[in-house]
Amino acid sequence: MRHSNLLAGLLLALSSMTYSVSVLAEAVTDEVAPQQRQLVESGTIDVEAESMRLILGGAKGTGMLHYQGKDYRFKLSGASVGGAGYSKLVSKGTVYNLNGIADFPGIYTGMTAGAVATDKGLGGSSWENGKGVVVVLKAQTTEGLAVNLGINAVEVELDQ
Repeated sequence: MRHSNLLAGLLLALSSMTYSVSVLAEAVTDEVAPQQRQLVESGTIDVEAESMRLILGGAKGTGMLHYQGKDYRFKLSGASVGGAGYSKLVSKGTVYNLNGIADFPGIYTGMTAGAVATDKGLGGSSWENGKGVVVVLKAQTTEGLAVNLGINAVEVELDQ
């Protein structure tokens, strides 16, 4: 009985946090950088990634950049500060300010906000590399049990 009460309390707390974090996630993805400078839409992106974190964490994944009528496969790996849990997600997004494919690889830093409970997840992220390329992602599907609100760095490499 004691374990079921503890589990019910944890689920209630997680569901409360999911709503709060989802509101923040929407703010992150809807208002990333337009106030800072002009964003020019350059392409779209699909990402599949897994992350694990307990305050500090990491992520690994693959994706496809759709740019100027061509598809470019890439892989990513990164580190994060903030959040706890494990998640596997599929995201779609928009790439801005990409002047050439050579500007896409590199180290991206950004902010993420989201929550995942089993297969229902909400979240978004915005990223920018040193060449001014901005990527804005929204989670499409997720699996796991995680809450994250953190600062991240991800290295993106094009597959050859």
